[in-house]
Amino acid sequence: MTRAVHFSILSGMLGLLVCGWTAAWPHASLAESGTLQWSKSTAMPEPRAGYASGVLDGKLVIAGGSYWEGTKGNWIKKHFSSSVHAFDPITERWERLPDSPIPFSYASSTVVNQRLYVLGGYTGQKENRQILTLEKKGDRYIWETAGELPDTRLFAWAGSIGGSIYLLGGVQRFEPLDATGTCCTSVSATNRLSVWDPAAPHPQWKDRAPFPGAKRWSFAAATDESHIWLIGGQDSDAPKQKAIQFDEVLEYSVADDRWRQRDPLPPEVISTIPLTPLYLDDKLLLVSFSKTVWQLDLASGQTTRQTPLLEDAMVDSFFWIDGRIVGAGGENKIESPRRRSEWTFIGRFVPGTK
Repeated sequence: MTRAVHFSILSGMLGLLVCGWTAAWPHASLAESGTLQWSKSTAMPEPRAGYASGVLDGKLVIAGGSYWEGTKGNWIKKHFSSSVHAFDPITERWERLPDSPIPFSYASSTVVNQRLYVLGGYTGQKENRQILTLEKKGDRYIWETAGELPDTRLFAWAGSIGGSIYLLGGVQRFEPLDATGTCCTSVSATNRLSVWDPAAPHPQWKDRAPFPGAKRWSFAAATDESHIWLIGGQDSDAPKQKAIQFDEVLEYSVADDRWRQRDPLPPEVISTIPLTPLYLDDKLLLVSFSKTVWQLDLASGQTTRQTPLLEDAMVDSFFWIDGRIVGAGGENKIESPRRRSEWTFIGRFVPGTK
């Protein structure tokens, strides 16, 4: 049976919720790699949140996103960006890449064969069904259009499994709480799971088993290429309505096309959401907006604390790149320019420090 807890909506924070945030492919053992240590690196050139992201050529690529115009106490308009930047975790430098063909935020994204796929989102004017791709050809990065989604989708999760792209949940409309663009309710949330093979001669979206239980958004999701895990989430049908907060952990088997319910998250984890997930060696790191970092053992269902993040930040995504955990941007609790975080975080497991 689904258990739900009610919390108040923090309306200024909801634009970054984790339903679209992507987990990286596993390359480390949390059990044997020592203590997690965090540092702050070179600031993001154009702080923003709700961006698409992935790893291309060993670099963190951040595309699109949104930010605010105005000042503290007078944030008057949300802007949707077409900017694209790449961060090299070795040199710790950012570089500018070609702008996307359209501005967007709240799209889902994943990488297949060194190509970043950006699916759907909102342009600032309308919901978008396009699938855009970014890849390096020769010495240049090129944007192209690869197809369309089966329906409009924002705040969905996308992941690459066996060369195919799985698209999970999200909402079908942009549902701001006010005229300036503060985000969001979830009336149009969907339980839908679909799959698309970009290498097929005539790619077609195919439906798989929808996730069970109540509709929701702002969930965390991750994959190991055999399973998809859906964690938590919330639902709110009106601007002033308390959000229903879910403690569920759901596991989807790709081979069986079947969902099953795992042990729920404990209350202390639920109290720190939203959570940004990163899959590492049969475990999930769940990074919260309150610095707390949880480790969820997917075999046992047990959660333990890891080293907390250095700052309160709602980072959209973290990736494992060349022995490092890398993430940037998102929201923080400081009324800074753009109302977005400029922080770039790097995490390392230091041997012999447990």
